[in-house]
Amino acid sequence: MPYGFFPVALAALAAAALPSRPVLVESAGQTTALARKLVLERIDAIAREGHCSAQFGQARIDLDRVRRTALRTRFYNSQGPEGNLRFSEVVGKAASPDGRLRELSRSLTADAFVLGYQEGSGYVRTKHVVLGRGYFEQPDSREGSLRPTTGEEKQALLLHEVLHIALDVDDDDLTRRRLCPLRLLAFCRRGAGGSEAAGSE
Repeated sequence: MPYGFFPVALAALAAAALPSRPVLVESAGQTTALARKLVLERIDAIAREGHCSAQFGQARIDLDRVRRTALRTRFYNSQGPEGNLRFSEVVGKAASPDGRLRELSRSLTADAFVLGYQEGSGYVRTKHVVLGRGYFEQPDSREGSLRPTTGEEKQALLLHEVLHIALDVDDDDLTRRRLCPLRLLAFCRRGAGGSEAAGSE
């Protein structure tokens, strides 16, 4: 089940973005509030759990910086009303093609991804995360049918995307640091109850 950052290479053109539509932006605000609550719970749980926080410390990751990044990141449900928002409306840069979030999500295999764009020879990661279908539903390994994504899985996925932004790194770097979502589930305790969360890649 693929997770993580997938570049959405959209050529930045000149000028200002199109104005955001109030109803869709309000919906995105609700998505952001729920996602931030989940990811901040996971960050706080890591900070409290000695083994987990030590793993992040060894990787030279400042949890306070990650927390600040989470508070500045906006999240968008590509399956909901804000899926109709266009890249330019979210990022604030005109782009061609100017895809809707729903279309961008369908074109990728990621459960969530950070919106970004090429600028000169560099790649810019924005503080905007799109939640795809896999954020809400996952295949059941036994039956093959879809089941709701668990709270722990959502927390790990959200944290993974926030780490992309906070550290400005790609999936290869996070994998080397054992910070892909399923590994986070394997070596970090759950936010509630303190029991070990199972998971492997």
